[in-house]
Amino acid sequence: MDMATWASGPVKIGTLLSIDHPAVVEIARLAGFDWLWIDGEHGSFNEVSAATACAINAGGPPAFVRLPDRSPTSIKRFLDIGCDGIILPQVSSPEELDVVERAALYPPRGERSIGLTRAHGYGLRFAEYLSRKSYAIIIQIESVAGVENAAALIAHPVVDAVIIGPYDLSSSFGIPGQVDSPQVASSIASVLGLCKQAGKRCGIFAAAAEKARAYAQMNFDLIAVGLDATTLLAGFTALRNCLS
Repeated sequence: MDMATWASGPVKIGTLLSIDHPAVVEIARLAGFDWLWIDGEHGSFNEVSAATACAINAGGPPAFVRLPDRSPTSIKRFLDIGCDGIILPQVSSPEELDVVERAALYPPRGERSIGLTRAHGYGLRFAEYLSRKSYAIIIQIESVAGVENAAALIAHPVVDAVIIGPYDLSSSFGIPGQVDSPQVASSIASVLGLCKQAGKRCGIFAAAAEKARAYAQMNFDLIAVGLDATTLLAGFTALRNCLS
């Protein structure tokens, strides 16, 4: 997909899905989010259940799948399921992106192997899929090293967008969970500014609505607010306490 065109204009609000059940994906789609984050790193999705999620979401908002790692095998298998893009966790150096480029792009730019998969309708749209890149490559900057190398990471030609991981970033600073600390806040602002300068879309995860509103005021392009498990827990807890 053309990330620059799709993510232009008002901030795009998504949510993170970690429970690999078809109903959860369908409910999130019905909720009207601008995009869905399907989590294969900390969530229970693998390439089979992620493919099912993408099929259920067909015709809905863009679905981006976070991979469990950045290995060429994972990149190939998750791209083959036909998601709108992949999210690569813990990217810290341009050299890592050289490996990603080779694994994620077809020749002559890369070395991605060709197979008949859901990504091109099991062969129905084979020529079209090979002739143009229709999926986004999104990297997560969520470490001190990633922030230090942010300018080079953002400028890398394989990168379509960046998502900042504030919680892992806080852990990298040795203060896990302190996402509002001066070090983390300064790093977030720095990466966002570099993305704006480079014309690359920048996103971030917000655990709660209040934080999402604050990030929207900072002019983030993409915000993933909450995740399915905590949303369910909060909703059930509110119902349980309705007479309190």
